[in-house]
Order: sequence, then structure tokens, then C-alpha cells
Amino acid sequence: MDLRDVLHAVRSGWWLLLGGLLVGLAAAGLLSWLATPLYSSSTQLFVSVAGSTDTSAAYQGNLFTQQRVTSYAQLLTGEALAAEVVDDLNLELTPAAVAGNVDARVLPETVILDVTVTDTDPARAQAIAASLAEQFTERVLELEADVSALKVSVVEPADINSDPVSPAVTRNLALGGVLGLLIGLGLALVRSRLDNTVKTGDDVQALTHTGLIGTVLEDARLGEQHVLASADRQSATAESFRAIRTNLQFLDVDHPPKVIVVASSVPGEGKSTLAVNLSIALAQGGSRVMLVEADLRRPRVTRYMGLVSGAGLSNVLAGTADIDEVAQTWGDDKLSVLAAGPMPPNPSELLGSEQMRSLLDGLRSTHDYVVIDTPPLLPVTDAAVLSVLADGCVVTTRYGKTRREQLEEATRVLARVDGKLLGVVLNRVPPASAVAQGYGYGYGYTADPWRAPIPPVEGRAARRGRRRGGPAGSHSAGTEAGEQS
Repeated sequence: MDLRDVLHAVRSGWWLLLGGLLVGLAAAGLLSWLATPLYSSSTQLFVSVAGSTDTSAAYQGNLFTQQRVTSYAQLLTGEALAAEVVDDLNLELTPAAVAGNVDARVLPETVILDVTVTDTDPARAQAIAASLAEQFTERVLELEADVSALKVSVVEPADINSDPVSPAVTRNLALGGVLGLLIGLGLALVRSRLDNTVKTGDDVQALTHTGLIGTVLEDARLGEQHVLASADRQSATAESFRAIRTNLQFLDVDHPPKVIVVASSVPGEGKSTLAVNLSIALAQGGSRVMLVEADLRRPRVTRYMGLVSGAGLSNVLAGTADIDEVAQTWGDDKLSVLAAGPMPPNPSELLGSEQMRSLLDGLRSTHDYVVIDTPPLLPVTDAAVLSVLADGCVVTTRYGKTRREQLEEATRVLARVDGKLLGVVLNRVPPASAVAQGYGYGYGYTADPWRAPIPPVEGRAARRGRRRGGPAGSHSAGTEAGEQS
């Protein structure tokens, strides 16, 4: 896994990192709150041998002290000395418990012993440290009775420290946060490694051997209304449908696809929404478009567009109605919609019949584009049957939802019937995803307030009237008023 994969995992699983951070902070805070506060008291002991004017004797005494002081540190943490402290202070603690709370170390290159006692009571910690220094002095003098010049002095007496040394809340929170982030990162990487959904153009290329012809961003309004309103024509979502329209037109410049099947691998991937808005985009480009609702099992197009869902395609194929009688216009006269009609008992056979072929041939001659909304490819064969009669099929797949094996199997279904896969549309892409980078840079075509208006062009009548001496523009003004009426 390279750096790009890690960044992709972090971007797609950022909520895991955030959750890990919050859980780590919460756990650290809870443990700190439940922990018993501990207080410490320190004292320092200086071990020396009485000085001598003899240089050799002084050196020997200093060497003796440095050699013994390490052993003295072990003595301070032993249970024998702790037992004397317990007896001296009448503590309700065992010698082992007292010894376990004592830390003694020799300051580097000195003969000073630094002793720290930790306890749940600050006053008791100070009392133990003071008693420990006193009992240690007596014990050393007993052990070193033959060294009459040995001396132990308290250079820093034990004091009471009311600030707890444990728990260290700030340190615990920092460690908990870092640990939580690491756990979240690990989960994000595992999730990314185990994720088998389609999310990038590389996934589409590897699975279908066909390029990505469009990306539709996640849009809450589109999810509710399914049809972009006229006020949203300058939005990034509307631009994505126009980009799909352009890509389809330039797939084959000499022979662009005119009859286009819109399908998906499984339900819930937005095929009907894509078919509707692609048809609208084609019609807005000036083309004559027929949108055929060929999903006879679960029709959605007429409901999304607010049209009548009575008679339709099944009636035309059965010969009980003419297409001119049941086709409905939407918006201007550029877009027509043929509803599904009543559900027949044999949808696949009806869609693959000669009547359907003849219908599509007729629509091909009277329209620039025929967009066919079909059922998903994997549950039923309707879309595969229609793709043989059409110029190709556009498959929509949902970002992070469609599994790779589903898209791959949908491609195989088309290949088995020699259907042409025009391309794949990645639908409902989150704006923060890597594949959505580049969207959001809109360019609004509005009037520039700093540009001077273009003067009106005079017609020949106005110029002829000016040559005759009449008021300039009088005839043209009358003509223009007549045209507006």
C-alpha cells in the first residue's frame, strides 16, 4: 500500500480516525478520573567521609563513598528499612507496601541520594520520607561502625506537596488521543483494503475495460426530486449531466449512438434518475429526444417527471394504441416521454420482440436520441435484450455501494449477448472523495456590468429614411412595435 492508498483510506475513512480520537480521549479521561490520586515527597541525603589534610586519605575516602553509595540506594528500597519506618510511624501498611512506594537513585557523579516516596496521602508521604531518612542514617552508621569518619547528612528535607503527581491528566489525554488516532488509522486502512466497492475510474477500467464517461455528485435535492429544477441548471450536478451528454456525443464522432439503453447492475443505483436528467440535458442541447420507460416491472420515470402513467409502451407493442396517442411532452417540444403502460405477463419477450425493434427503428428516424430506461442487468434480462436492439448501453454504478463483482458480472451479461457497453457513470459521488476533485469550480455566464452595451444595428429602412430627411428610426420603431404585438 503506497502513500496514495493511505491518503485515500484516510479521506474515505476520516470518521474512523475521528471516532478513534474521541474514544481514546474518553477512555483516557475516564481512567484518569477513576484513578486514585498519588502524592510524592522527596528528600536528599549526602554521604561523606570526614575530611583529612592528607591528599591520599581524602582520595581514598571519596572513592570509598562513591563505591558504597549505590549499595545505600538498594538499602533505602528494601523491606528491612521499611519495617522500621512502619514501626516508627505506627502505619497500617505492610513493609512491602511501603518499600514498593520508595524510589532511590544516586545523582550522577555525586554522593547524593535522591529519595522519593509516593502515597495516597501527601502528609503521610512526607512523614515516611522523613522517617526513612532518619532510619537510614542510623542503619548506615550501624553497618559502617568500623568507618568512624562516615557521615550521612540531610541536604533537602522532605516537604508536603499537595499537588498530585498521578494521574497526569494532560499526558494521559495526549497518549489516549494518539493511540485512538492510530487505532482509527489502522481501522481505516483495513476497511480500505477489505472494501470491494466501486469508487474510482481505475476500478471501472479494470472491471469493464471501458472508460468512465461521467461522474454525478451526491445531491440531496436530486435524491428527493430526481429531476433538476430550472434554477439548478448552473449547479455542479447539472454540469455533470451535460458532461455525460458531451461524452456520449463524442464517443464516435462519425456515428454517435442515437438509441441508448440506461441500466444498472442492481436496483438502487440511480438509473432512472440518470435516464431522466440525461434526456433533459440532450433536449436542452437542441436535440429531439424520446425517453422510453422500458422498465415494465418497476417504472419510475413518469412518477419522477410528474406525468400520467396509464397507457404507454406495452399498449404500443400490443397494438392497442399508437405512439402518437400515448407519448407525452415534457418542458418544450424537444423532449417526449413514452410511459411504461400496464405490466405485461412476459416483459422480456415483449421487449425483445419484432414490434419493439420496429418501434425503435421508427423512433430513430424521427428523433435525434432515444433514451431507454430499463431494469437492472443482473436480476432480469430486459436490459440485455434491449441493448442488442440499441446502439449501446450506459451502466450507472453507485459510489461505495455497488460491489466490484456486481459491475463485472453486468459487463459479462452484456458481452454474452454482444451488447455494446458505451461507458459507466459513477453516481452519487461524495464531493470530498478523490474522484470528485475538479468539481465545484463553476463558471457563471452572467452579464458583465463593466462592459458597455452594444449599440442597436440600424435596419435598411432607418438608413433610407435618414437619407430622405425623415426622423431617424421612425419606420423601424413602428415595425418593431408591430412585431411585438
